[in-house]
Order: sequence, then structure tokens, then C-alpha cells
Amino acid sequence: MSSKGSGSGSGVYQYDGYQGVDLPTGTVVKSLTQFEIVQPLGEGGMSKVYKAFDRLMNRYVALKVMKNDVPEWAHRHFRREARMCASFMHNNLVRVMQVGTTEEYGLYWFAMEYLRGKDVGWFLDNGTSMPIPVVCEIFSQVLDALRYVHLRRIVHCDIKPSNIFVTRDSHDPGLRVVKVLDFGVARDLSDLTPQTRRHVMGDPRYIAPEQTIPGGYIDHRADLYALGMTFFELVTGGRHPYEDLFESHPRELLKAHREREPLPLSQYLRPDTPVSAARAMDAFFAKATSKQVHHRFSDAASMKAALNELSSL
Repeated sequence: MSSKGSGSGSGVYQYDGYQGVDLPTGTVVKSLTQFEIVQPLGEGGMSKVYKAFDRLMNRYVALKVMKNDVPEWAHRHFRREARMCASFMHNNLVRVMQVGTTEEYGLYWFAMEYLRGKDVGWFLDNGTSMPIPVVCEIFSQVLDALRYVHLRRIVHCDIKPSNIFVTRDSHDPGLRVVKVLDFGVARDLSDLTPQTRRHVMGDPRYIAPEQTIPGGYIDHRADLYALGMTFFELVTGGRHPYEDLFESHPRELLKAHREREPLPLSQYLRPDTPVSAARAMDAFFAKATSKQVHHRFSDAASMKAALNELSSL
């Protein structure tokens, strides 16, 4: 490609394209990014999350670091979570930007976008009332995220208030953006490797009945069940269908999910709640959390359609 003028004294410019250096196949490109730990953000069974500063890109990130004393199966889960989340292209899912190990401690880590805001669990813990329209708005975005991962044959397996994060768009503060977090115990249904788990994965307060059986078959409707349990808590101001068992051994909670029918959530609503709205919420919760998998919403899209009908009331 060339650009010609009227002569060298008239600013003639000849450009034939800069060639540069070709990188041969197999070349390893090493990252020079350095993350400076700012403060801890949270901790789970297998990892810790820190706020860190990315010196190269001049931005904050959430750095998830695997603990150094976890078993080998936890290493596999951690690496799989990093690869899984790095492939996501959805506004309601946190995407992994980089993966590596620390030089000094040899710990696996991955860097995610840093979010400003609060998880839904914070609102419950602080007794903050959340109006029904806001609950429906949050759940609508969560269901969009679940539809995306379910189409990829991924089951989150740990939907709960602390894994639903409400943040604000950096350019439009009036825009609420909801992010589904933590795919640490997610299951990829396209992975046909035999399941060897002998323990239950997930929070016993929200776990679906089929998840309470180690190694049992589950599908995407387990996430819809957990979201139904979360819905109960939000619309009742922090009550839970099995809160009387919270101080008991976790096996009692698991048994309740399998065998005990929860009370209707309308029992905990304000007295001035319209009867039609209370009945609609009872029906929505009952369908989402049916003991029989095939009686639940068939997928996230149908649950969102029912949610839209509910919000109109």
C-alpha cells in the first residue's frame, strides 16, 4: 500500500507496510502483570478473595486465591472454575481475566473484574427491606445468567444470596447490574467423567433434594430450586422455610429438603399484602421448589416468564 505526493520536497510519503516480527507457533508469551494486595474481600472453603491493584493496567481486580492445604479434587475444581468463567460472555456473569500462580507461595489464583456494591446476603443480614419490584428485577437478571450457563450444560450448584451481587454500571449509576458469582462447585453436564464425590456440595440451606444425595444425578433445575429458596428469604424479610433447623446438624436440613413440605411464604408477608399477590407468590415458590424435579419450572426462561407475571401484580 502506498501514498504518493508530488516530490520529496513536497512531502512525498511512501508506505509499503511495516513487517514486524512473526511469532512462531508454540511461542510462549509470559505475563508481566503484578497484582498488589489491597485488602481481603471474603473467604470460602477452598479459596480466599482479595481486592488487588493491577499495576500494569492501572485498575482494581478481585483476586481469587486457592488455599494451600486443600485436597487434589479442590485443585481440579479451582482450575476448572477459572477456565469456565474465562469463557463467559454475559453481562450478568463475572468474567475471569487472567490466571497464574504466586512466585513466593506457589498458590493458584485468577483475577476477575472488581465489583462495587453488595451481595444480596448483605441486605438480608442487615435487615434491609427489599420491595417486590426490586426482587423481581434482581431475579430477572439472575435468570438471564442461569439461562446462559444452562444452555452450555453448566449447573451452578450453589445459588444463594451471597452469590448474587448487585452493582452499579460505571457509566450510568442509575442502572442496577446483577452478577452471579462463584462457580467453584459448578457441574459441567457435558463432562462424562464418572462422579466420585462422596460428600454433598453446596449450601445446605438452599440445596435441592437431588443434590443431598452424594453422586446423585442433577440438572439445571437444581439451580431453580435454590433460587426459589432465595426468593422466599427476600420477600419475607429474611425468613427461611427451614430456619428452625439452622442450629441442628446439616443432615437435618438436607433431610428437610427431601421430605418436609415448607410452609407457604404468605404466612410471613405483611398483613396488607393483596390476597391475589400473596397467592401468586405462594404458587411461584411452590413450583420453583417442588420436591419432584419434573414439577418445577422447566428452565430459566419459563421461570422468568412466571416472574414477569408476578411482578405485574
